[in-house]
Amino acid sequence: MKFQTLCSGSKGNCAVLQSEQSKILIDIGMPLSVLEKDLLAFGIRPEKIDAVFITHEHSDHISGLESFSKKYDKQVFVHKKGFLTLAKKSYYANHKITHFDKPFVFKDLSVSTFECSHDSAYCCGYRFDDGKTAIATITDLGVADSSVIDFVKGCKLVLLESNHDEFTLQNGDYPAVLKRRISGLKGHLSNAQASRLAVEMQKVGVKRLLLGHLSQNNNSPELAFYETLNKLNENGIKEGVDVVVDVVTQDKKSEVYHVE
Repeated sequence: MKFQTLCSGSKGNCAVLQSEQSKILIDIGMPLSVLEKDLLAFGIRPEKIDAVFITHEHSDHISGLESFSKKYDKQVFVHKKGFLTLAKKSYYANHKITHFDKPFVFKDLSVSTFECSHDSAYCCGYRFDDGKTAIATITDLGVADSSVIDFVKGCKLVLLESNHDEFTLQNGDYPAVLKRRISGLKGHLSNAQASRLAVEMQKVGVKRLLLGHLSQNNNSPELAFYETLNKLNENGIKEGVDVVVDVVTQDKKSEVYHVE
């Protein structure tokens, strides 16, 4: 499979995944014109996208869904618990939205989800298996426990939230209520939480870890990377050998990852 994040952060999120038979988008939190250019650069004509998989209804994940659906009229998948909220927010996608509540097969992909603890109608992480390998995306969650590790076991690549540096957030100028939301059980994972998950993910077979959904105000690629690097080192895990860690950002596409 091929995988690339087109944008990842608090202001917009979108990723593209291609298998032998499928070409899909995970969220569309970006302008249509930019998405079209990025897809062409990836090697896919926008009209050849087979489906869009939505994690949840917050604007940084669906801001471009309406315009994309109006122009290309593609199937949109969303968990049953988030269906009504998304349907109300996207008129043009409404008649194409398919909701689900259990694992299913889409073309050559087995699709399963993980419920994320987040302040939305419903938020999920996705796992895509093509029979040879697996890729998972997990962002927008405030709780990091062993169930996350169970979900990604056997995945070769994982996109994991590393939203904020705890010190930067708590000492910044955000209102107290917003700080509590971000760091709360239905908020976002900190660098420290992500680093602890990174250790456990490596133990269950993850070879490439992408740290994403970084806050532009309360984090930096360097802070996120070195927090995880230090935690891996503490546990005798060699970055670049046992697992490769990359940071994906808001304003720059990631490299194209070939996962086998």
